[in-house]
Amino acid sequence: MSLESLNHFITFYFMFPLILITGIYFTLKLRFVQITKLKAGFSCLMHSNHKSEGDISNFEAIATVLAGNLGTGNISGIAVALATGGPGALVWMWVMAFFGAVIQFAGCLLGVKFRGQNQKGEFVGGPMYYIDRGLGQKKMAALFAVFAIIGSLTCGNLVQVNSLSLPLGEIGISPYFVGLAAALFVGYVIIGGEHRVAVVASSIVPFMAALYVTVACLILSYRFEAIPAALTLMISKAFDFSALMGGAAGFGVAKAIAAGFERGLFATDSGSGLAPIMQASARVKSAFEEGIVAMVAPLVVMVICTLTGLVLMVTGATEVEGLKSTMMCTWAFEEGVGHVMGKYIVIVSLILFAFTTILAWAYCAERAFEYLFGLKRVAYFRWFFIAVIPLGTVAHVELVWQMADLAIAAMVATNLFGIIALSGHVFEESEDYILGAASE
Repeated sequence: MSLESLNHFITFYFMFPLILITGIYFTLKLRFVQITKLKAGFSCLMHSNHKSEGDISNFEAIATVLAGNLGTGNISGIAVALATGGPGALVWMWVMAFFGAVIQFAGCLLGVKFRGQNQKGEFVGGPMYYIDRGLGQKKMAALFAVFAIIGSLTCGNLVQVNSLSLPLGEIGISPYFVGLAAALFVGYVIIGGEHRVAVVASSIVPFMAALYVTVACLILSYRFEAIPAALTLMISKAFDFSALMGGAAGFGVAKAIAAGFERGLFATDSGSGLAPIMQASARVKSAFEEGIVAMVAPLVVMVICTLTGLVLMVTGATEVEGLKSTMMCTWAFEEGVGHVMGKYIVIVSLILFAFTTILAWAYCAERAFEYLFGLKRVAYFRWFFIAVIPLGTVAHVELVWQMADLAIAAMVATNLFGIIALSGHVFEESEDYILGAASE
């Protein structure tokens, strides 16, 4: 069995039902918190309490999360989803994001509830801490930390640099230069510690998201008449369950579900445990507050993913033979804008997206390494992470993506073990805010 087939098997027969069942359970028990408290999440995001305990503001925390989310998964990852699962994959990405948001809520709530402080006085948390402190399962906590480190080196490092080097190579920039430059810039930021990562992320993320969304919306406005047909095709390909019992059409629906969930996991990181690590150090009044703030990220990410998918479809990029990954996106934006400038906008966005994603993953990997080996040894891993960056320019693109998917699947499995086992704490912390309010 190939790695690609193994990924699809794990996603369709294990990850899909696990996330769906967990998401439905938490959604019902928390009375659709990802809908009812989304507005409150945005409010808390913009009004962080500086007197609360923590190292960074809510805005810096969510910007760091989005820095990890808004990577190549929102550009080249959508091209991969459409190529492997067809238009229906986008619909299943939304299903993944909807249920992933409530899982993200639970994880970030637990991340704050069971967080601690290291020798520097910095707040640290995440799945390894709530699995350890909440359940006493040190081996399972260590296992998650190991998976997080592997994920950081594949998904958060090699994949990002690999996807970055492809379009830059097309305009004549040597991949070796790309790898070296990326290593230098990332090294400068992560050696400065968590606060520098948060400051850089909160400065770059709003700008890069606004630039990309604006251009995508302009392209869609130019081709507005093609959008209804694209949306109809997405829905029909996603929900053709009459064909699911057999035949080529049934195989197509299965691939759409698998590809949608794989890319949805990759793009939003919902359930992977990254957000609880990054948001554990935020200044918040309560664990519940950080939970509802966490739900903002999957929504923002999926809006950008949907815009990317629609641009690829209305410009006809998905029908052009030989286009894959990032190259499909650069072609679509150049075609949509009607000028080579569209291609360069994607390249600039990709540079910013990849850069901030590497920073966010590096921070999470450092926290996982710190949990396993102590704060004093983190510097060794930091330099190792920087040294790996240039290797992404020569890595085999399909192999790197498949390894990244396997690493994230392993993170999700161990993280969901902790979240489900600690669900009583989630409901208890939420009772006054959700269940109590509903009875008034």
